[in-house]
Amino acid sequence: MAFKLKKNKNDLVTLENNFIQSVDRTRLEDLDLNELANRYIEIDSQAHMMKGLILLEARNRFPSNNEFGDWVKSVIAICDDGFQVRNRLMNYAKFFQNKDTTGISLSACYQISAPANAEVADKVYQEALNKNLSVAQIKAEIAKAKGLLTVSVKTSGELELMPLEDISSFMAQVLADISHLSKPDAIRVLDECKKEIKKMDSKL
Repeated sequence: MAFKLKKNKNDLVTLENNFIQSVDRTRLEDLDLNELANRYIEIDSQAHMMKGLILLEARNRFPSNNEFGDWVKSVIAICDDGFQVRNRLMNYAKFFQNKDTTGISLSACYQISAPANAEVADKVYQEALNKNLSVAQIKAEIAKAKGLLTVSVKTSGELELMPLEDISSFMAQVLADISHLSKPDAIRVLDECKKEIKKMDSKL
């Protein structure tokens, strides 16, 4: 199935200019720095939302992913975004349409709206709203909602995660093993435990 865009480059430039002129714009010089930053973030979020909604609408017009894929290939700008980006935009738009995203970064929104997190997305969203949590903190909230335990490892600067049942069993055995050791030996064992925890986390 072949698709053709009816607008040439000049038509698209005109369309873009007309759209920009139709938007209610505050004079930028009237905004303070915080307002400028907020406007920048809002426009970026709105653009991603609109792209996602456009893709969702287009997908609904095709009976299969294959035909939708053919259409995507016919539009260079959409095709160039890549499969992962398009899916991320669609997931974002599907979950966050008509939702307030105040205090939730776009990257955090992508984490929350990922299909793998569908079962806990609503709960994590409520935890994240108005909080300005980092992506690492969002991942931690997702882990908690899924019944995982969060382990902080300062050397990496990231929150590392491991299944609750794994760490509980692991630490119970460790505590039993070090109960009869001297303090220096116990510290050495605990240092080794930290290394093992990192290895477990890398397998998630």
